[in-house]
Amino acid sequence: MPPISRGEVSYITGAASGIGRALATLLIAQGGRVIIADLNSEAGAEFASELNKKAGSIIAIAIKTDTTVWEDQVAAFQQAKNTFERIDYVFANAGIAEHPWLPPFDPETATSRPLVKPDLATVDINLTGQLYTAALALQTFERQEIGPSGFRGKLILTASVFAYYPSRAMPLYAASKAGIINFMRSAAQYYASKNITVNAVAPNLVDTPIAPDVLFVPFRERKLLSDMQLVLDQFQKFLGGSTINGQALSISQDNVWVHPADTHMFEENDPACELISVELFKLFGDNTL
Repeated sequence: MPPISRGEVSYITGAASGIGRALATLLIAQGGRVIIADLNSEAGAEFASELNKKAGSIIAIAIKTDTTVWEDQVAAFQQAKNTFERIDYVFANAGIAEHPWLPPFDPETATSRPLVKPDLATVDINLTGQLYTAALALQTFERQEIGPSGFRGKLILTASVFAYYPSRAMPLYAASKAGIINFMRSAAQYYASKNITVNAVAPNLVDTPIAPDVLFVPFRERKLLSDMQLVLDQFQKFLGGSTINGQALSISQDNVWVHPADTHMFEENDPACELISVELFKLFGDNTL
């Protein structure tokens, strides 16, 4: 699998724990430098300190970042550029588990309860926050020259198999991850000719602090968790000189696959879908063909 070039820089949201922390560790081991963008400033700073102490130099910086706040992410990107001059890889990874968006369904008590505003925290973090990261990544790449691996930059988003499969207990989590996958596929087409790749990794449940540990117990007992190393292996496939673009690499336990785009009725819809892109680019003043 393609390694990164020594000294390349990665901006990782949610890097103080879970998949993000594992990614940072992997990239540092390959000679990279990392920006740990995480809301948990204490854990992020401690992790960066550990990495720097072991390396004997500044190879990691931690920046307190609420990914749902645009200004936070702008400041984090700017600090990253000021410290390391460029950013080669951006991992839009920060996410949370499902927050119940409505009260449990109960017709017997419904009339005695007021209508409530839905809790959209899951979408705010898992979709809007990642799109803020993506927007800054793509504009940063646009403003820098081609790097040592032959690209202006690479954007990798963390999705989930629930981007494809419904979950009656996680409608907003599924909606947010489906949004990430369709954004990835669309952006990958747009940036394909611009020395920028856009991809996603979509695992099933991985043993991380994203949820209380008690949730993972039955999954451990039934061996239904996806292995962290296998997840990292899929991220690795997009790095370095890899030309992969627009793929959703998916993991469930020991199974790995490239999840195909939906082609049902594609031929019938493609002429209109393609024409809308052409016409919208004209309206947007974009010279992309």
